[in-house]
Amino acid sequence: MAMAMAAMRGAAASLGPGAVSWNSKRFFLSSSSTTSRPHRRRLRAFPSSEQTLEELNPSVELLRKTAEAVGDFRKTPIYIVGTDCTAKRNIAKLLANSIIYRYLCSEELLEDVLGGKDALNAFRESDLNGYLEVETEGLKQLTSMGSLVLCCGDGAVMNSTNLGLLRHGVSIWIDIPLELVVNDMLKTQATSDPDSFSEAMSRVRQRHDELKERYGVSDITVSVQNVASQLGYSSIDSVTLEDMVLEIVRQIERLIRAKSMMEAAGKPF
Repeated sequence: MAMAMAAMRGAAASLGPGAVSWNSKRFFLSSSSTTSRPHRRRLRAFPSSEQTLEELNPSVELLRKTAEAVGDFRKTPIYIVGTDCTAKRNIAKLLANSIIYRYLCSEELLEDVLGGKDALNAFRESDLNGYLEVETEGLKQLTSMGSLVLCCGDGAVMNSTNLGLLRHGVSIWIDIPLELVVNDMLKTQATSDPDSFSEAMSRVRQRHDELKERYGVSDITVSVQNVASQLGYSSIDSVTLEDMVLEIVRQIERLIRAKSMMEAAGKPF
């Protein structure tokens, strides 16, 4: 656990101006490298594999819309919560690139320190309190870092201390259909066994049911299914990463307006 704590402190310390990398994993992005990128095609929300920051280039139109919407929002950290999957991380990365924020994933940080996803799962199962303490340490170190999109593990919502730390920024629940989460999980296990799908769905659903009320206290909720419905798509397969980021930005804009109205009325937000 001490190594994991030290890694969280080290990640926070490395978040200085112009940081572009961490331990050879390209988590961070400078504003100069983002704005010079060319327009790319619209990106699907559920690619077959996780994409890097460099692959997730926002279109010129997305950059324009996000700049207009969140111009007064700068330096407020954003915490992405929800069931872990490729889509959640890709959405968080594109959001970071679109609003010229740095990106960090707390789970990937711990996986690097502990020796992979299996090691992290073993640590969480054998020492839940230790896992939550590490998540708390990470949130404490990073809440003052400002312009950061932090893709959080479940530990961020599993106790009142960590939920309280999320109030230092804006928390966003990315609500992904569980079938897509399970399919994503099984891809890494290289199995198409129907029984495996059923067993995995049972585990994921149980975990989701345990945490959905905690996810639900987030400042913003963005559901893939709702976005598909709002845009008139017949299937969630038509939803793109840019669709998801635009909905996040729209909701951030509404949050900013609501805060301004409350402040003008002399009420706490």
